[in-house]
Parts: sequence; C-alpha cells; structure tokens
Amino acid sequence: MRITSVEPVLLKGDDAYRASAGGEEATDNGDWQLLVRVATDEGLEGWADVETLGPAAVTIISGPGMGVTGFKALGELLIGEDPRHVERLWDKLYVGSAYYGRRGIAMQCISAIDNCLWSIRAQAAGVSLATLLGGARRDRVTAYASTLFRETPEGMAQAARDYVEKGFKAVKFGWGVFGEDSGRDRELVAAAREALGPDRDLLVDPGWYPAGWKNPPPLSGPMRSRRDAIALCEWLADYGVGWVEDFIHPERFDEYAQVRAVSPTPVAAGEQVATVWEFERFIRSGCVDVIQPDLSRCGGVTVAKQVAALAMEEGVDFVPHSWLTHLLTAYSLQVIATLPRARFVEFNVSQSGLTRGVCAGTPFTLQSDGTVAIPDAPGIGAEVDTDFIKAHRIN
Repeated sequence: MRITSVEPVLLKGDDAYRASAGGEEATDNGDWQLLVRVATDEGLEGWADVETLGPAAVTIISGPGMGVTGFKALGELLIGEDPRHVERLWDKLYVGSAYYGRRGIAMQCISAIDNCLWSIRAQAAGVSLATLLGGARRDRVTAYASTLFRETPEGMAQAARDYVEKGFKAVKFGWGVFGEDSGRDRELVAAAREALGPDRDLLVDPGWYPAGWKNPPPLSGPMRSRRDAIALCEWLADYGVGWVEDFIHPERFDEYAQVRAVSPTPVAAGEQVATVWEFERFIRSGCVDVIQPDLSRCGGVTVAKQVAALAMEEGVDFVPHSWLTHLLTAYSLQVIATLPRARFVEFNVSQSGLTRGVCAGTPFTLQSDGTVAIPDAPGIGAEVDTDFIKAHRIN
C-alpha cells in the first residue's frame, strides 16, 4: 500500500466564536476549519481535523518545499510511502520540517497527518484503532459537557440545569468573561455549582490570556501573577471544583509546578504542549494532576500513546483535550479506550455549524448514564460528510 495524496481541505463557515449572555449554547470556531485527507492506492483514506491557522497550514502541507532537508512541505515527504509505517513517518515529517517547524503550526499539521495514518493502518488491519493500540479496556466513558462561561449568574444556572437535564454528570465552563471581574467570577462559579448540585463534577478553564485579550477589544490587561494563580485555586476549592485548567502561560513549567504543589484544587493542563519530550518534562516536573494532550496539536496518536504511558508511570490522569469536531472526539475515544484508568472524554456541546457538520450523522450521543459509547468498528468509528465538505470547501 502506498500514499497517493496528502490533501489539506479548508472549510469556511459563517458563525462567530462567542460566549452567550444567557443560558443558550455558546459557539466554538465557526469561521475556518482545516481537515486533512490522506489517500492510498488501495482506496483506503484517513481524515483528521486540526486546530490551527488553516489558510497558512494549507501551504505547509501542500505547498512547494525547498531542496534541503528541514525545509520540506509535509505532503511531498509522504507520497509513495507505506502509510502503515506510522512511527517512522512521524520521524520523517519531524526532521523534514525541522527548520521551520518542531512546534506550532507545523506540529499541528503533523498531528493531523499522523492521525490519518493511524486510521488507515487500523482500517487496513480490519480492527478499531483501540485494538491496534493494544486493545480496548472499556466500551464507554463518562463525558463532560465542554462549553464557555455565560455572562451572568442566571445564564450560568440555566445552562447548568440544561446540561443536567440532558444527562451530563460533569460540566466544564471555560473562557468567556471569566477573569475580567473577580467578584463576578465567583458568582458565576457559585451559580454553576448550585445548579449542578453536589453529585456532579464542575470543571473550570479560566484561560491563561491576560484579562481583556480573550474577548477584544480592548487588548489589554495583565496576566495572572503566581500569587493570583494560587488564590484562584484556593477559592475554586470552596466550590468543589474538580480541576482548574490551563490557567498559566504554557511556557511556564516552573510556575505550574510551584502552583500545583500548594493548590487545593487539582491542576489540569497540556493542550498547548507538543512532542513527547515536552510532555516528559511537563509531567515529571510535577506540573499537573491531569494531563490533557490535544491529538490535533500534540503530535497525534503517536505522541498521545507515549504521553499516556508517562501519565501512568507518574500517577497522573490522562484526559485528552478535544474541543473541535467529532473527528477529534473519535480519535480521543480510541486512545481513552486503551487506558488502565479513564475519567472522562471531553464532549464539545458548543460546536458551530461548521465543526458540527464535518462528520456524517450523529456519531456520538450521550447515553442515559452520562457516558458515550466507544466504537469498535474498523478505524475510528466516525466518517466525514463529503457533501457538507464540498459545500463549504474553498481551496
């Protein structure tokens, strides 16, 4: 089997990223979405989404590369290769893009390609990705509703009640207006806790951007100091928050470790960490209680399975960040299925028309017990809607 094409597919939508004022649902990125399709000469193909700057990533994948190693476009490195040699091809992509890549947008593109290759390898073997990775230990996992902070306590309470009614046992509120007013922050968290009740998990993602940068204008405001971060963890503990997520600048491993050492609230992070080498430093430095690699950014399944092993060694929970389309949910579920211990899957309830439309049908639904079933079909258990993609593609 040989790879015949590596194709970036850029989609354009009409929705704007927004956090609602009231209880109505928020909206994730609805303006651009990049997909990657890897095709083979035997008719098998893999699809993956990637959270990155789509218009620029198109060139990194399919544009002309340079003659010297380290400056190659990713697609040209793979044509003619056997897609089942996933780990070797990861190394080839990493070295081939080393002078302009190693992190950021190039690594995000490598992540999507790597996911595609794993999907093809599982399809070729006639098994689920979880089986290919060593075997599924479970067929379902508890889902947490992942959404944005509303602007008022009333809106938070209504949103939380809606998630309870839908059957969720856990909810994560993030970003939105959080961080702009400390008094309001407490009111929002208190309203969510009261509406969820004591038996459901409340998770909080404050964001690490300076106050005011998350919802410009104005583009202003200071970042949290270390003292501020510790104080945040302390008062969130008053409301029984299950974890506080990604609230320190992602380069500040030392600060994560220092805050986590004294925090009464468990610390979760890792969605902006990439490569196994960074994750090894991050985990072994004592930065987190919950590690959250994003399979569309971290280096793909190849890196995620290594991070899962590190997490087990260090006694850290592994909960992938997956706030995108159901393609990312599918890859995350397949990895989660193989874990000795699995707490949650992140379930994006805030999908825009663009991110929601990528997958055909409704591949994942919440069960009455608050779980999502993990598919056991060959591949990843989700398929793209080719008609939707044709209607929204612009490149």
